[in-house]
Formats: sequence, C-alpha cells, structure tokens
Amino acid sequence: MPILAGDIGGTKTLLQLKEADDVLFERRFDSTAFDTFDALLAVFFEQLAHEGVGGVRAGCIGVAGPVDGHLARVTNLPWQLDADALAVRFGIPHLQLINDFQAVGYGLATLVDGDLKVLQVGQARAGAPRALIGAGTGLGEGILVWAEDHYEVLPSEGGHVDFAPTDEHQRALLAWLSECQPRVSYEHIVSGPGLETIYRFHAARCVRQASAPLLAALDRGEGAVVISQAAEQGDGLAAQTLDMFIKIYGAQAGNLALTCLAAGGVYIAGGIAPRMAERLSSGVFMAAFCDKGKMGELVAQYPVYLVMNPRVGLQGAAEVAARLSP
Repeated sequence: MPILAGDIGGTKTLLQLKEADDVLFERRFDSTAFDTFDALLAVFFEQLAHEGVGGVRAGCIGVAGPVDGHLARVTNLPWQLDADALAVRFGIPHLQLINDFQAVGYGLATLVDGDLKVLQVGQARAGAPRALIGAGTGLGEGILVWAEDHYEVLPSEGGHVDFAPTDEHQRALLAWLSECQPRVSYEHIVSGPGLETIYRFHAARCVRQASAPLLAALDRGEGAVVISQAAEQGDGLAAQTLDMFIKIYGAQAGNLALTCLAAGGVYIAGGIAPRMAERLSSGVFMAAFCDKGKMGELVAQYPVYLVMNPRVGLQGAAEVAARLSP
C-alpha cells in the first residue's frame, strides 16, 4: 500500500502519494485558500478517490511550525493539526507530524548530483553535525546529528531568535522596526515578508529614490519577487535591499554553524535561496557567514551548500513515512 507525504508551508502545501519509488499522485495547494488543513486534506482524498487511488498505510506531514507530539500549529497560518484525529478521519493507520525543516533535513539524504550548489568548499568531517537554514514565508532552521549509520534531524525554531545587527545600516533597520513592534526576530527580516520590510525601510529613508509602482505592487500583495525583478532592471533601492537581505541571511547562517559546530556542512534551503542563487554566489553571503571575529577561521572550514531542489521537504517526509510501518 502507498504512503502519504506532505509539506505544509505558509504559502503552499504539497501532498504526494507514493509507493516504493513511484509517485502515484501529487497535488500543490494554495495554503491560504483553506481555513484548516483538514479541509485541504479532504479535497486531496476526494481527488484520490476520483482517480481510483486509495488505501494509505502510513503518512508523514512536515509542518512549518512547532510540533508537540501528535499536535502541531502552523506559524504563519491559523491552522492546528491533530495527527490522531486526522488518522481516524482519513483512515491512515500510522501518521506522524514533524517540523518542516526536519523534513528538509531527512530529505538531504535523497538529493542527487545537481541538487546542490557549492558556496564554500570547506573540509567536511564525516559524522560531524550539519546545520540547515532556509528562508521562505518564514525562516526555518534545523540541526542534523549522526546516529550510528544515518543523520537524525533535531527540530528548531531558531528563526525566531532576536535579530542582531552587524553594522550601522542594520542598526538603523532594527531601530526603524522597533518603532512599530516590541521585538524583532531574524524571521521578520530573512523571509519573503522580510524582504518587503527591508525595501520599505529603504523607501522610508530615501523617499525620492523609492519606486511608487514597486510600493504599489507590494501593497497589492504581489510579493517579494517584484523586488528582485526591480533590482535586475536597475532599481538602486531594490539592489540595496537584496544586498542587505543576503548579508543578514549569511550572518545568521554563520551563527547557526557556530552554534552546532557544523563541520559536516551547512545547507541553505527554502523557497527563496534557489531564486537568488547567482546573488548568493556573489561573495556577500559568504563574507557575512565568515565574519565571526576570532571564530572566522573556524567557519571558513565548513562546507556550505545551496539546496536547489524545491521538493526536498516532501522527499524527506516520504522517507519518514516509509519507516513508520512495514
């Protein structure tokens, strides 16, 4: 019988039915179009029935938010999941919820040549901890530790730690944000919404240089992709926005690498990084990553990879689901 794999994000949800190495059925959903995950999963199972596919023996769902046993809450959606209730309603004998970056971590073992882009060669040490970080709707993090013959993935909500600026420009950003919110985390900045925030910060400081059409596009909810497009078209503030974003992203990736001494490698995942592959390779990201004072030489030894496969979380969830029952 097949297994169910899922990857829930604040923007999109991917669901897949798989048997052995064969994908039987897969759908992508707009997460914001559903009031609950139960409603979304019901639609998926209706589609399965229409295709004449059924009989799930086990499932694993990666959730973008904290997981407490059989319960999970999506950080950037009003969704709460109960694995026991879902298992009963949809007839899934074994169902597990894990953090979405746990799923990404398990998915690293499924990657093939071409799925990774090297940002820093480094010197990988077998069995050493690995660090995982990725910006999308939010900022996910995870730590991988060696367990006999494979890596286990520890969940983390490290994206919500306090933002620590590293230069005068970033201190000004923190001061600006602090005027309207009591606390500023890395996720407020290193994420899709965070990229928009950084542009608005620059626009507020340089009103005459701000692009009215770009601000209007952000107000319409067209997303941070318009900032990248504007930068490619020569918008100076958009280019400054991307540079600041990448520098802060690199600094926090370096922070995580130091936290777990990631001599096994640092992996940059998430939905934003592949779309910024060229800019992330420009040197700004790695300069910020390695700017750690007396620890700079240490992190300069760690391999750093950009994960180019957007399905790595779904693949990781499938790996976990396959182990849940014989």
